Amino acid sequence: MIHVPAPDPFAVFGLQRSIDLDERTLEQRYLKLSRECHPDLHRQKETGDCIAVLQRAAEINDAWKILRDPWQRARALLELLSPGALERNKKLDPMFLADALELAEEVAFASVENVPQLRTRLSGAVASDMQTLRAQLARGDVDAAARTLHASHYHRKALQDLDAKS
Repeated sequence: MIHVPAPDPFAVFGLQRSIDLDERTLEQRYLKLSRECHPDLHRQKETGDCIAVLQRAAEINDAWKILRDPWQRARALLELLSPGALERNKKLDPMFLADALELAEEVAFASVENVPQLRTRLSGAVASDMQTLRAQLARGDVDAAARTLHASHYHRKALQDLDAKS
């Protein structure tokens, strides 16, 4: 099977590659592109043209799914900047992994009265991960950014698990 790489989601939207995108501008761009590719506007076209329009609409929707989530956007950006960076840097420090396991256990056994404090701590960890990721990307340290993105998964998952408890 031949692997066809997905199009650059930033290019699909005509945006500069950046972890920081204005959410309002992004949504406006999505709506504009979606309207341009709406099937109702292309009913009279040839079959080949209709297929191209549908493919373009799918491309826009796929790019939207990636760009609207800052973590997916970071993942895409890292792979565009340095293909294979995420795979190369997936091995995390054993001490971090031990801490992540303890955190997961803390979430699993959190009492109702401890949930607000734990949520604040986890939200802070997730925000710190994003801040670190931004700084690493700003200085061009793609490998460190890839490790931070992998590590952030544990904090985001713990927060998600905590939210599911309440």
